[in-house]
Amino acid sequence: MMLNRNLEIFLRVAEYGSITRAAKTLYITQPAASNAISKLEAELNVKLFFRDKRNGLMLTDVGQKILLLAKQMEDLDNRIAQTAYQENHFVEGRLRIASLTSLVSTILSKALKAYRTAFPGVTVEIKEGSPNDIFRMVEEHSVDFAVSCSPFGKFDSIVLRRDRMAAMLPKEYPGVSEVNLATPPDLMIINKSAYETILDYVRQPPPAGQFLQVQMAETAINMVLDGIGVGILSEYTMDTLAPGHQKYPVTPEITFDIGIVANSLSDLTPASQECVNMIGAVFNGKRQA
Repeated sequence: MMLNRNLEIFLRVAEYGSITRAAKTLYITQPAASNAISKLEAELNVKLFFRDKRNGLMLTDVGQKILLLAKQMEDLDNRIAQTAYQENHFVEGRLRIASLTSLVSTILSKALKAYRTAFPGVTVEIKEGSPNDIFRMVEEHSVDFAVSCSPFGKFDSIVLRRDRMAAMLPKEYPGVSEVNLATPPDLMIINKSAYETILDYVRQPPPAGQFLQVQMAETAINMVLDGIGVGILSEYTMDTLAPGHQKYPVTPEITFDIGIVANSLSDLTPASQECVNMIGAVFNGKRQA
């Protein structure tokens, strides 16, 4: 509708940092994708990309600005289509959700099964990342809403539950009743999302050399079970991914909220609102202000 084909290809090339990968995603040839970028640059009379020897295809400064505007156009395009679908009593279109990796397998998977059954005409895209990645995607209109942890900053939010950081110890680990982040009893294993949350709530990060940062909570749990070190995870993550495993308090205490965030929760698309409702139902339908 509003978004022409050249802009659509530009968005995918910028997303993947590769003309070849974008072409495969869009089921077009690499020359066709390159030609679309060249036509868009000629139409706008600007250079959108440049090649860096180390990092590959990179956006120029003006390319970055145009990318943000194109994302907003893509968002509006989706909203227009969904408004028309709703008028005809359909919920269709595209739903884009950002989520902490650990919350995909614990929260979203429970809601999305029912959602896909109820609304098969909606195409769902999930983008995983750290809290910083997620808030950037929300701000740039790359997603409709996100499931993440506080602090939520300037964004609208619905709190789903209160959570806290806890320690997970290997078996046969005597004499430990709590774990001090400043003086841990062993190597701490912290997934990326948990580490960013810790940095939001404590003045001093864990001492360098005393922790190992991994990408996923599942990896941290498996390394603890293998006796490599002490896991620092959220209680909710432990309850869902390592049920029954004893949790130990962490000092200083770090409590935070798990919730749904968006630029405006009162302006969600129909497809987004239905999904938010189903995620709320996972938590017994209760939403906290």
